Amino acid sequence: MIICESLKTEETEEIEEDKSEDYMRKYSKIGILGGSFNPIHIGHTAVAQMAAEELGLDLVLFIPARVNPLKQITTKTTPLQRCSMIKEAISDNKLFELWKKELTMPTPSYTINTIEELFKEFEADEWYFIIGSDNLPMFTKWHRWAELIQKVKIAVCKRPGFPMDLPEILPKDRIVIFEGPNWGVSSSTIRKYLNENKECKYLINKKVLAYINKNNLYKEN
Repeated sequence: MIICESLKTEETEEIEEDKSEDYMRKYSKIGILGGSFNPIHIGHTAVAQMAAEELGLDLVLFIPARVNPLKQITTKTTPLQRCSMIKEAISDNKLFELWKKELTMPTPSYTINTIEELFKEFEADEWYFIIGSDNLPMFTKWHRWAELIQKVKIAVCKRPGFPMDLPEILPKDRIVIFEGPNWGVSSSTIRKYLNENKECKYLINKKVLAYINKNNLYKEN
């Protein structure tokens, strides 16, 4: 998925504190939204909510990524801080849940490995892996993508400026498309704004923004 960083031992221990239940949790439909969430913003939560309503999801798992084999970004923000921001952003939505285990898994963070770990904890009649239309053309470069798409359906959110460029090799019955918020916002833009001391009101959940300010995050200068 999306971040390149090393985990300090004490941070890993804190991330591992939330042990998963010993029993299998069963749902009808589960959505998976992975990413760096660096920081998480209203675009992420809006897409998750729209996917939940469009696809009838019982649960959406937010999965902060450790290392993306196809894309590397370095920041000073720690995995624990990214998890804390996600918790703040989704705390008032009963459909949303943070799943942190990928942060402690061996690198690189291949999505197929994450899915296999999820299958050990959750059971669902249908699984949906949520991506933006900007990621769709690259999907066939993902590790073991053909196996992945048989395990989970790919739920593609339309993003402004990114046409639905569906590779012909993909099985059409494993792809679902849903409307996303018709505006663009990215974590990279928000990091830039925060570094320039812009307030970013209405781009980030106010509790997340308070956490960022309290911890002086994204101030590179």
